[in-house]
Amino acid sequence: MDTEELIRKCQAINIKEEDKAKITLEVNLEKKKEQMMAGCLMGKVMLAKGVNKEGLKAALQQVWRTFKEVKIESVGNNIFMFKFTEEADKKRVLKGGPWHFDRALIVLAEPKGIGEVVKQSFTHTSFWVQIRNVPLACMDKDFLRDLGGKIGSVEEVQTDDNGDCIGEYARIRVSINITRLLERILFLKQEGETDIPMPVVYERLPDFCYCCGIIGHQYKECGKYQDQPRGDLPYGSWMKAITVEGFTKRNQNKGRWNYGAGKSDEKSASSENHSF
Repeated sequence: MDTEELIRKCQAINIKEEDKAKITLEVNLEKKKEQMMAGCLMGKVMLAKGVNKEGLKAALQQVWRTFKEVKIESVGNNIFMFKFTEEADKKRVLKGGPWHFDRALIVLAEPKGIGEVVKQSFTHTSFWVQIRNVPLACMDKDFLRDLGGKIGSVEEVQTDDNGDCIGEYARIRVSINITRLLERILFLKQEGETDIPMPVVYERLPDFCYCCGIIGHQYKECGKYQDQPRGDLPYGSWMKAITVEGFTKRNQNKGRWNYGAGKSDEKSASSENHSF
Protein backbone atom coordinates (compact mmCIF):
# COMPACT_ATOMS: atom_id res chain seq x y z
CA MET A 1 0.00 0.00 0.00
CA ASP A 2 1.48 3.39 -0.98
CA THR A 3 1.71 6.47 1.27
CA GLU A 4 -1.27 8.30 -0.22
CA GLU A 5 -3.53 5.26 0.25
CA LEU A 6 -2.38 4.89 3.87
CA ILE A 7 -3.18 8.56 4.54
CA ARG A 8 -6.67 8.12 3.06
CA LYS A 9 -7.26 5.07 5.25
CA CYS A 10 -6.12 6.91 8.38
CA GLN A 11 -8.21 10.00 7.61
CA ALA A 12 -11.30 7.81 7.38
CA ILE A 13 -10.90 6.87 11.07
CA ASN A 14 -13.34 8.79 13.28
CA ILE A 15 -12.22 8.18 16.88
CA LYS A 16 -11.98 10.88 19.55
CA GLU A 17 -8.89 9.23 20.99
CA GLU A 18 -6.94 10.01 17.81
CA ASP A 19 -6.43 13.55 19.18
CA LYS A 20 -4.00 12.02 21.66
CA ALA A 21 -1.76 11.05 18.75
CA LYS A 22 -1.35 14.63 17.52
CA ILE A 23 1.96 16.36 18.05
CA THR A 24 2.85 20.01 17.53
CA LEU A 25 5.97 21.01 15.63
CA GLU A 26 8.05 22.95 18.12
CA VAL A 27 9.21 26.43 17.18
CA ASN A 28 12.86 25.56 17.80
CA LEU A 29 12.63 22.90 15.09
CA GLU A 30 11.79 25.48 12.42
CA LYS A 31 15.43 26.46 11.90
CA LYS A 32 16.53 22.86 11.75
CA LYS A 33 13.79 22.14 9.19
CA GLU A 34 14.86 25.08 7.01
CA GLN A 35 18.54 24.04 7.11
CA MET A 36 17.72 20.45 6.18
CA MET A 37 15.38 21.37 3.32
CA ALA A 38 17.82 23.97 1.95
CA GLY A 39 20.30 21.29 0.90
CA CYS A 40 17.74 18.99 -0.69
CA LEU A 41 15.98 18.40 -3.95
CA MET A 42 13.10 16.05 -4.53
CA GLY A 43 12.76 14.26 -7.83
CA LYS A 44 10.19 12.08 -9.53
CA VAL A 45 11.12 9.68 -12.33
CA MET A 46 8.28 9.70 -14.86
CA LEU A 47 8.16 5.95 -15.38
CA ALA A 48 5.19 3.62 -14.96
CA LYS A 49 7.44 0.83 -13.68
CA GLY A 50 9.36 0.96 -10.41
CA VAL A 51 12.82 2.55 -10.30
CA ASN A 52 15.74 0.87 -8.53
CA LYS A 53 17.44 3.34 -6.20
CA GLU A 54 20.93 1.91 -6.66
CA GLY A 55 20.58 1.94 -10.43
CA LEU A 56 19.45 5.57 -10.35
CA LYS A 57 22.28 6.53 -8.02
CA ALA A 58 24.94 4.87 -10.19
CA ALA A 59 23.60 6.55 -13.33
CA LEU A 60 23.37 10.01 -11.78
CA GLN A 61 26.88 9.80 -10.36
CA GLN A 62 28.20 9.43 -13.90
CA VAL A 63 26.46 12.48 -15.31
CA TRP A 64 26.07 14.88 -12.39
CA ARG A 65 29.74 14.61 -11.39
CA THR A 66 29.23 16.60 -8.21
CA PHE A 67 32.19 17.72 -6.12
CA LYS A 68 30.84 15.84 -3.11
CA GLU A 69 28.66 12.76 -2.83
CA VAL A 70 24.90 13.21 -3.08
CA LYS A 71 22.81 11.03 -0.77
CA ILE A 72 19.75 9.50 -2.44
CA GLU A 73 16.79 8.05 -0.58
CA SER A 74 13.58 6.61 -1.97
CA VAL A 75 10.41 8.09 -0.47
CA GLY A 76 7.98 6.00 -2.53
CA ASN A 77 6.20 6.02 -5.91
CA ASN A 78 9.39 6.70 -7.91
CA ILE A 79 10.01 9.82 -5.81
CA PHE A 80 13.49 10.37 -4.38
CA MET A 81 15.17 12.78 -1.98
CA PHE A 82 18.57 14.11 -3.04
CA LYS A 83 20.68 15.51 -0.19
CA PHE A 84 23.52 17.77 -1.33
CA THR A 85 26.53 18.66 0.81
CA GLU A 86 27.52 21.58 -1.44
CA GLU A 87 25.03 24.28 -2.45
CA ALA A 88 27.02 24.80 -5.65
CA ASP A 89 26.40 21.16 -6.64
CA LYS A 90 22.67 21.57 -6.08
CA LYS A 91 22.49 24.75 -8.19
CA ARG A 92 24.53 23.17 -10.98
CA VAL A 93 22.27 20.13 -11.13
CA LEU A 94 19.13 22.29 -11.25
CA LYS A 95 20.57 24.53 -13.96
CA GLY A 96 22.01 21.64 -15.98
CA GLY A 97 18.74 19.78 -16.49
CA PRO A 98 16.54 18.32 -17.67
CA TRP A 99 17.89 14.92 -16.62
CA HIS A 100 16.68 11.52 -17.77
CA PHE A 101 16.77 8.00 -16.40
CA ASP A 102 15.95 5.00 -18.58
CA ARG A 103 14.75 7.46 -21.27
CA ALA A 104 12.24 9.01 -18.84
CA LEU A 105 12.25 12.51 -17.40
CA ILE A 106 13.37 13.20 -13.84
CA VAL A 107 11.31 16.13 -12.53
CA LEU A 108 13.34 17.96 -9.88
CA ALA A 109 11.88 20.42 -7.38
CA GLU A 110 12.88 22.11 -4.15
CA PRO A 111 10.90 20.65 -1.22
CA LYS A 112 7.91 22.70 -0.10
CA GLY A 113 7.04 23.28 3.54
CA ILE A 114 8.41 20.57 5.80
CA GLY A 115 8.72 18.08 2.94
CA GLU A 116 5.42 16.18 3.01
CA VAL A 117 5.78 13.89 0.01
CA VAL A 118 2.10 13.98 -0.97
CA LYS A 119 2.18 17.80 -1.10
CA GLN A 120 5.13 18.08 -3.46
CA SER A 121 4.42 19.21 -6.99
CA PHE A 122 6.22 17.59 -9.93
CA THR A 123 4.55 19.47 -12.75
CA HIS A 124 7.25 21.80 -14.11
CA THR A 125 10.66 21.24 -15.69
CA SER A 126 13.00 23.68 -17.43
CA PHE A 127 14.07 23.03 -21.02
CA TRP A 128 16.17 24.87 -23.54
CA VAL A 129 13.89 25.27 -26.55
CA GLN A 130 14.94 26.23 -30.04
CA ILE A 131 12.44 28.27 -32.06
CA ARG A 132 13.19 28.00 -35.76
CA ASN A 133 12.36 30.33 -38.67
CA VAL A 134 12.17 33.48 -36.50
CA PRO A 135 12.48 36.53 -38.82
CA LEU A 136 15.71 38.50 -38.36
CA ALA A 137 13.76 41.64 -37.43
CA CYS A 138 12.23 39.68 -34.53
CA MET A 139 15.51 38.37 -33.11
CA ASP A 140 15.24 40.84 -30.26
CA LYS A 141 15.62 39.81 -26.62
CA ASP A 142 12.36 41.41 -25.46
CA PHE A 143 10.39 39.97 -28.37
CA LEU A 144 11.89 36.52 -27.83
CA ARG A 145 10.99 36.67 -24.15
CA ASP A 146 7.37 37.30 -25.14
CA LEU A 147 7.61 34.52 -27.71
CA GLY A 148 8.96 32.05 -25.16
CA GLY A 149 6.11 33.03 -22.85
CA LYS A 150 3.75 31.26 -25.25
CA ILE A 151 5.51 28.01 -24.30
CA GLY A 152 6.05 28.49 -20.57
CA SER A 153 7.72 30.70 -17.99
CA VAL A 154 10.87 32.21 -19.52
CA GLU A 155 14.04 31.95 -17.42
CA GLU A 156 16.69 33.03 -19.92
CA VAL A 157 17.10 34.17 -23.51
CA GLN A 158 20.46 33.21 -25.00
CA THR A 159 22.48 36.07 -26.43
CA ASP A 160 26.05 36.52 -27.65
CA ASP A 161 28.75 38.55 -25.91
CA ASN A 162 27.25 41.75 -27.33
CA GLY A 163 23.77 40.95 -26.06
CA ASP A 164 22.48 40.14 -29.56
CA CYS A 165 20.24 37.18 -30.46
CA ILE A 166 21.07 36.83 -34.16
CA GLY A 167 21.60 33.20 -35.14
CA GLU A 168 20.19 30.14 -36.86
CA TYR A 169 17.40 29.97 -34.28
CA ALA A 170 16.21 31.58 -31.05
CA ARG A 171 17.31 29.63 -27.96
CA ILE A 172 15.27 30.18 -24.81
CA ARG A 173 15.20 28.41 -21.43
CA VAL A 174 11.60 27.88 -20.38
CA SER A 175 9.91 26.24 -17.40
CA ILE A 176 7.24 24.01 -18.92
CA ASN A 177 4.15 22.50 -17.35
CA ILE A 178 4.64 18.85 -18.29
CA THR A 179 1.00 17.99 -17.56
CA ARG A 180 0.06 19.93 -20.71
CA LEU A 181 0.77 19.07 -24.31
CA LEU A 182 4.04 20.29 -25.79
CA GLU A 183 3.90 23.25 -28.18
CA ARG A 184 4.97 22.17 -31.66
CA ILE A 185 4.74 25.43 -33.57
CA LEU A 186 4.10 29.14 -33.07
CA PHE A 187 2.78 31.54 -35.70
CA LEU A 188 3.74 35.16 -36.27
CA LYS A 189 0.77 37.10 -37.56
CA GLN A 190 1.35 39.75 -40.19
CA GLU A 191 -1.25 42.23 -41.34
CA GLY A 192 -2.20 41.45 -44.91
CA GLU A 193 0.42 38.69 -45.14
CA THR A 194 0.51 34.95 -44.55
CA ASP A 195 1.29 33.91 -40.97
CA ILE A 196 4.92 32.88 -40.47
CA PRO A 197 5.30 29.36 -38.97
CA MET A 198 7.99 28.97 -36.29
CA PRO A 199 8.58 25.31 -35.32
CA VAL A 200 9.55 24.59 -31.68
CA VAL A 201 12.04 21.84 -30.81
CA TYR A 202 13.31 20.83 -27.38
CA GLU A 203 16.83 20.04 -26.19
CA ARG A 204 17.18 16.89 -24.06
CA LEU A 205 13.54 16.00 -24.56
CA PRO A 206 12.85 12.55 -23.04
CA ASP A 207 10.46 9.93 -24.35
CA PHE A 208 6.97 11.39 -24.56
CA CYS A 209 3.62 10.54 -26.13
CA TYR A 210 3.58 11.02 -29.90
CA CYS A 211 -0.20 10.75 -29.75
CA CYS A 212 -1.20 13.43 -27.19
CA GLY A 213 2.10 15.32 -26.78
CA ILE A 214 2.41 14.89 -23.00
CA ILE A 215 5.55 13.79 -21.14
CA GLY A 216 5.18 10.81 -18.81
CA HIS A 217 3.96 7.99 -21.06
CA GLN A 218 4.49 6.70 -24.58
CA TYR A 219 1.97 6.56 -27.40
CA LYS A 220 1.18 2.84 -27.07
CA GLU A 221 0.15 3.52 -23.45
CA CYS A 222 -2.07 6.47 -24.42
CA GLY A 223 -5.86 6.30 -24.22
CA LYS A 224 -6.07 8.30 -27.46
CA TYR A 225 -3.96 5.86 -29.45
CA GLN A 226 -5.94 3.90 -32.05
CA ASP A 227 -3.27 1.66 -33.61
CA GLN A 228 -2.36 4.19 -36.29
CA PRO A 229 1.21 4.08 -37.71
CA ARG A 230 3.72 6.11 -35.72
CA GLY A 231 4.42 8.28 -38.75
CA ASP A 232 0.77 9.40 -38.78
CA LEU A 233 0.81 10.63 -35.17
CA PRO A 234 0.77 14.42 -34.60
CA TYR A 235 4.00 14.42 -32.56
CA GLY A 236 7.33 12.70 -33.09
CA SER A 237 11.07 12.49 -32.55
CA TRP A 238 11.49 15.48 -34.88
CA MET A 239 10.67 17.62 -31.83
CA LYS A 240 13.96 16.55 -30.20
CA ALA A 241 16.67 19.12 -30.91
CA ILE A 242 20.36 18.32 -31.13
CA THR A 243 22.22 20.47 -28.61
CA VAL A 244 25.48 22.21 -29.43
CA GLU A 245 27.25 19.82 -27.05
CA GLY A 246 25.52 16.78 -28.56
CA PHE A 247 26.41 17.83 -32.09
CA THR A 248 30.08 18.31 -31.15
CA LYS A 249 30.28 14.97 -29.35
CA ARG A 250 28.68 13.16 -32.24
CA ASN A 251 31.17 14.60 -34.68
CA GLN A 252 34.03 13.60 -32.41
CA ASN A 253 32.53 10.15 -31.91
CA LYS A 254 32.96 10.58 -28.15
CA GLY A 255 29.41 11.33 -27.07
CA ARG A 256 27.78 8.79 -24.80
CA TRP A 257 24.66 10.85 -24.21
CA ASN A 258 22.92 11.78 -27.47
CA TYR A 259 19.97 14.17 -27.61
CA GLY A 260 18.70 14.31 -31.15
CA ALA A 261 15.91 13.69 -33.53
CA GLY A 262 15.88 10.78 -35.90
CA LYS A 263 16.28 7.04 -35.85
CA SER A 264 20.02 7.04 -35.32
CA ASP A 265 19.64 8.93 -32.03
CA GLU A 266 16.82 6.73 -30.78
CA LYS A 267 18.86 3.63 -31.51
CA SER A 268 21.90 5.06 -29.74
CA ALA A 269 19.90 6.01 -26.67
CA SER A 270 18.21 2.62 -26.47
CA SER A 271 21.58 0.87 -26.46
CA GLU A 272 22.40 2.46 -23.09
CA ASN A 273 21.03 1.27 -19.79
CA HIS A 274 20.53 4.87 -18.66
CA SER A 275 20.11 7.89 -20.90
CA PHE A 276 20.17 11.48 -19.72
